[in-house]
Amino acid sequence: MTRLAVTGGLVADPASGLLAARDLLVEGRRIVAVESPGTLDADTVLDARDRLVLPAFVNAHTHGHANLAKGVADRWTLEVSLTNAPWLGGARSPEEIYISTLLGAVDMLSKGCTACFDLVYEFPRPTVEGFMAVARAYADAGMRAVLAPMVADRSLFAAIPGLADALPPDLRAAVGRFDLGGADATLAALADIVAVRGDLPEGISLALAPTIPHHCSDPFLAATVKMAAANGLLVHMHVAESRLQAVAARRLWGVSPVRRLADRGVLSPRFVAAHAVWLDGDDFDLLAAHGCKVAHVPASNLRLGAGVAALRPMLERGIPVGLATDGANSSDALSMPQAIRLASAVSRIFDGPREDWLGAREVLTLATAGGADLLGLPAAGRIAPGADADLVFYDLGHVDFVPANDVLNQVVTAADGAAITDVMAGGRLVVRDGRPTTVDLAALRPRIAETVARLTRDLADARALAARLEPHVVAFAAGEAGFPLQVRRQLPATRRRPP
Repeated sequence: MTRLAVTGGLVADPASGLLAARDLLVEGRRIVAVESPGTLDADTVLDARDRLVLPAFVNAHTHGHANLAKGVADRWTLEVSLTNAPWLGGARSPEEIYISTLLGAVDMLSKGCTACFDLVYEFPRPTVEGFMAVARAYADAGMRAVLAPMVADRSLFAAIPGLADALPPDLRAAVGRFDLGGADATLAALADIVAVRGDLPEGISLALAPTIPHHCSDPFLAATVKMAAANGLLVHMHVAESRLQAVAARRLWGVSPVRRLADRGVLSPRFVAAHAVWLDGDDFDLLAAHGCKVAHVPASNLRLGAGVAALRPMLERGIPVGLATDGANSSDALSMPQAIRLASAVSRIFDGPREDWLGAREVLTLATAGGADLLGLPAAGRIAPGADADLVFYDLGHVDFVPANDVLNQVVTAADGAAITDVMAGGRLVVRDGRPTTVDLAALRPRIAETVARLTRDLADARALAARLEPHVVAFAAGEAGFPLQVRRQLPATRRRPP
């Protein structure tokens, strides 16, 4: 096995507190030694002088199907995004699903991320062919991924009490085309995917993603969670992402979505709650008591106007948290450096002591070891003997680090990813001198353009219907704004709502 020495770098491991000049010895996919400079013997040397070497980032929540929708949304709310979901994830061949996923992989790799949790969506239900295309794309790019088919048996308009009734009659009839079909067919599709998980490429694993609590009937959710438990799979779910979702849970069940999930036996150490914005202290207590994890998604929460998750109460309760970007339809750039900076910044908007703010090393830990633990990759997100050789290299000569006063603080507050020169995944350089080595982006561009042109043509009717629905969905959500909740995750309006 080839021995590679990474020499001359300033090595930082946020989880352990290491920040020192160190040489790393890599054998195969693993770091086998972290030593003082000049003490290692190796077959090959990678010169890391004038580089800051960090564990590569881990993206705890994204959606590969949305990568071709970069920039399509302007003032979309979450519910508007969900209204557009059928055309965002519909009418795609396995090859087009592959292209979309590969584009996202290149985006993440170029910004220092080597592993992700992808909630894979196909409308109206997942297919083995589509799922395996996603797996192949990540493997070809050199990323590791946990892939969770995202499923439900209720559309947005069937799930939120009163929403369908608020539509004009013609639109009320038209939204039937967005129905997801029978629960049995979707569960059978999941079972087919579970049956082929042994065929997944190395580094790719399976989870399940019942999408949102009120989008899943009790029998459907129970069957999905049972399937996950029987196969030792993680369950990843969007929980209280928007105010309307928190209101819908209380209108349906009289309790918060977290309490409902606890009552239905869904919460466990295998459960990941994405977003977790509109939660209160009781919800945090329930997540902690059941050993659940949280994917923190600040860019998307801001982009969609959903609110800001209160991270400090989660961390104080020992809830494991990983940092995430979400999909390109709701955060556009799959940039972990952006997520890092935003996570730090939004922690400071709450009224309270500055000790509640996320410090630089803390937020970097969420973006590395925190995300790795959430994905079930305990050897990732760290720099130590036995850890995976997943590394990101920052150029200390870049303007972001001149002067180099506190390099870790500068990664959080000054760097946007432009200073990243190289990225290593499993001991292999997947980005070298700022360019991906596993994917020819120039060759991929015309394939993407051709795919986008076809989808624009074939999905024009579904997209037009979503545009007609949008003002009614927004108006309905505004009408529910008066429903009383115990928490506030948005700043007060700067002007009165129109009567």
